[in-house]
Amino acid sequence: MTEKPLSLSWEISFPLLTNSNIVKAWLKAMAVTYLMCMLILAPVFIGTDQADGLPVIAFWFAGIILGITGFGFLIMLVIFGNRSRAKFTVTEQGIFYECLDKKAKTLSRMAVAAGILAGSAGTAGAGLLSISNEKISMKWSGAFKAVFDERNHTIRLRNQYRDILQVYCTSENYEKVKEIVETNISRGGTSERLSKSSSPLPRAIFSTVLVLLACLPLYALNDLTHLDIMVPLLIMTFSLAMVWMIPLFAWVVLPLEGYIIIHTVIVLSRFREFKLINTYTYRNYEVLNSGDWIIILSGLLGMAYLGWISVKSLKGKFVPVLMRDYEGMQ
Repeated sequence: MTEKPLSLSWEISFPLLTNSNIVKAWLKAMAVTYLMCMLILAPVFIGTDQADGLPVIAFWFAGIILGITGFGFLIMLVIFGNRSRAKFTVTEQGIFYECLDKKAKTLSRMAVAAGILAGSAGTAGAGLLSISNEKISMKWSGAFKAVFDERNHTIRLRNQYRDILQVYCTSENYEKVKEIVETNISRGGTSERLSKSSSPLPRAIFSTVLVLLACLPLYALNDLTHLDIMVPLLIMTFSLAMVWMIPLFAWVVLPLEGYIIIHTVIVLSRFREFKLINTYTYRNYEVLNSGDWIIILSGLLGMAYLGWISVKSLKGKFVPVLMRDYEGMQ
């Protein structure tokens, strides 16, 4: 009779800077950050007819991202001492993770505060995600697969496109944990469900492209209504964060859209005077050409789309990509 696998629980201090999995994850995160920055800035420069300056900005941002990457490695080494502490529990129900590192918890909360004060959706969102990941529960009834790294005594639990959790074992308990994981994934059909489920990435990329297109005409309103360029920039930033990270960012997008509508109506309704032989009085909207109306209508259509996904997000019908990952963990 085969012995029934036992539950295991252990605390471990695992390496950071000398951990190839963490280094790769950090480099990928910085590459995605650079790509997102360019996706945000490119429409700004195109919409304000300054596309010639985009290569210079791309170069400078590459330097900034490289600096942040190096600073991140420095934090791992100096502040964390190249170690982070966590607790793992593996049972017949699933795998449970808890962050025990007080420094990591403090930095997550500082990131949220800094992001709010600076108006940075990416920083605040990253901090909120880090806080939500301080405790992770992955049930065998979910949909994920396990990748075993015997050399580093690590088990990586993945969905279709990324690691959701890295389980760090000791040299003594690695084989036992591996046995429990393999047995329960096979018994629960966990990896089979993953192979039958579709990746959220195509839909997320499509939504990202739609957000960029929806925001593009808003930058052109700068010439027509003297709209502060920071308004469409904030709408784009928080809309992208809403698609990828946190649905509550919709509460930032909706009021900003309301501001644009009110601002545009007020500016276009103002009276102006034109003196030739006689003095002619007219409203700004009366002298708009067809191209101006196309920009305004395109902006309204774009805001309608952003408002639609914002409302769906608040109702829980539009789930951000990174939060959708958690649905495959239960």
